[in-house]
Formats: sequence, structure tokens, C-alpha cells
Amino acid sequence: MLALNEIRRGKGRFAAIVSALSLIVFLVLVLGALADGLFFGATGAVRNTSATGYVFASDAEGSLVRSRLPVSDVEKVAAAPGVEQAGPVGVLLTGGVGPDGPIDLAVFGIDPGGPGSPTAVEGTLPTEPGTAAVDVALRDAGVTLGSEVSVGDVSATVVGFTADSEYQLQPTLWTGVETWRSMRDAVRPELRGQTDVINSVAIVTAPDADLGAIAAAVPDTTVLTAAETGLAIPGVEQQSSTLNSIIYTTLAVAGLVVALFFALLVLEKRELFAALKALGASTGRLGRGVILQALIASALGVVIGAVVARLFDLVIPPEVPTLFRTETLLTIAVFTLVAGVVGAMFSLRRIAKIDPATAIGGAL
Repeated sequence: MLALNEIRRGKGRFAAIVSALSLIVFLVLVLGALADGLFFGATGAVRNTSATGYVFASDAEGSLVRSRLPVSDVEKVAAAPGVEQAGPVGVLLTGGVGPDGPIDLAVFGIDPGGPGSPTAVEGTLPTEPGTAAVDVALRDAGVTLGSEVSVGDVSATVVGFTADSEYQLQPTLWTGVETWRSMRDAVRPELRGQTDVINSVAIVTAPDADLGAIAAAVPDTTVLTAAETGLAIPGVEQQSSTLNSIIYTTLAVAGLVVALFFALLVLEKRELFAALKALGASTGRLGRGVILQALIASALGVVIGAVVARLFDLVIPPEVPTLFRTETLLTIAVFTLVAGVVGAMFSLRRIAKIDPATAIGGAL
């Protein structure tokens, strides 16, 4: 009751700390949305498929675009120990034309329904040459079921949509290897005639599979898990580590703000705390009141910061790759509450040192 009554009496003082925490939470949530948008927008095509791993040429450094493998390696990989399924993967980063004009595309040639296939959220995956499934991001470009999407002079009819399947921030087009090769040849004439070349082999492995043994079974290859393949995309790991460092540093600042606020509060009210101690209030009870106030201030900061961040999301241009996720909000909320409590706990030692004699004119 003491802690709550003090908040009611000092609304202006606590409004200041709540405002500061709200601004910090807003900043952290926007940074988190940017980090999530960049990560999920770059890795969906390898992270959100049926594949558990990918086989690359040994000199590709885990890059689907740089890797070149003979299509005959699919059978070799399928026969490797621990591999349950294997399928070809072809990748083409290019531009195309949709119903509303030019669009950027990442064309994936796969064995539809096999390893490396996404899940259709509307319609179906392509089953015939000249058909394709596309990421839902292309709806903004006017693409619907039955639309024609062209790469060069090769067109594919959209029969389905996938979600969370972008690659390097480009919406994907999923089709069979034959159609992918036709699109590749249409825009990369130097690759025409290379009918026996793919970029990678998508695999589904047994839970105890040894990726090193799989790579050893097929000469001049390396094997990465789906998660490792996502992190191997140029810039993904660096972007994530940089933004996460900024986020954690900002949360540490939140803890310092709370610590400074309550340190000043205790210093200002030491005579009051001394009087309460003289009346029988324990250090623990006074400390719990300070921590309760820190929790309330932090919780209000999280709520206000989250609301403002969601409103800000409504005015962010679509070109900015942001993704506000509930999981990120919950994580940041927990970190903020912990930072607030830890910051307030630095005041407990000062409270413990207050001498009740101060209330009757003794020395502090």
C-alpha cells in the first residue's frame, strides 16, 4: 500500500520514468522488428521448407547462388548414410514481369513435394511444367491464382501461394527444375546447354545423421543444416549480431535509467525511510516497495512502448523490411522487467544503511 500510495502522490515523478522506459521499449521493438524483418525476409526459402540440410559445392561457402553441382550428385547424396530423401535445388536471382509490371524474383527449381519444398498456404505446389507457386508478398504486385509471371520469354502460371519463403529479401517463385532451367537460360545465355547442373541438393536426414559422413560420401561437397544455410547467406549473420548487440545495449541502458531514478528517489526520501524504520518497518519491506514500483513502471513502459511501436508500424513504408513478432515482444518485455528489477535492487543497499535515528535527529 505504501508503494502504491507513493505512486499516486508522485504521479509526475513516476510519469517521467515511465516515459523514459516507454521510449526505450519503443526503440528496442522497432530495432527488433527490423532485425526480424531482415532475418526472416532473407532466410525463409531455406529455413521454412521440408529440408533439414543442403549439400553444396565445397568452394561455395554455403551460398546457394555460388554453388554448382552435377545433377548426378542427387543420387549419390540419396545413397549417403543418414539421408532419408534428396532432391535437386536450382536458384536464380533475377527480375520478372507480373500482372502489374516488373518484379524482383528468386526463382527456385525443386522437385515439388520433395526435399526443399515449401508449404502451400493457398492453392497447390506446381506439379506440371510451366506452373509455379509464389510467395504471398507478390500479391502486392497484383499476382493472383491463375496469373502469368514471366522471366525473360518464359512464363509460368501461378497455381499456389507460399508464406515466409522469401530469399535475400526477394519474393520467391517455386517451380520444377525444368521450368527453372528454362527461365535461367532465358536471362543467362552463358549458362545455356548446362542441362546437368544444379545449385544444391536438399536433403531430409535422420535425427542422428552425421553431416560430415554425408559430405565424405560425395566428393567435393560440404553439408550444412537448414539453419546454418540461412546464416551463410551473405550479410545475414552480421546484420543479426549487430542489431542484437544494439538491442541488448539499449536494454542495459533501461536498467541504468531505473537504477539512477530509484537511487535519487531513495536519496531524496531518506528521512522518510528513516522514520518508517523507526516505526518498525523493516528494510525488506521498504525494499519490496521499491521493487514493486520498479515493476509497475517497467510494465507500463512495456505496454505504452508496444502500443506506440504498433502504431508506428502502420506508417512504415512497405519497402522497409520490418516484422513485428509477438515472440520478440514477449522477450523484450521480460528483459525490460528484469532490467527494471535489477536496476531497483541497487537501491536496496542504500535503504539498508539508513539509520532510524535519523528520524529523531541522529546522524545518518
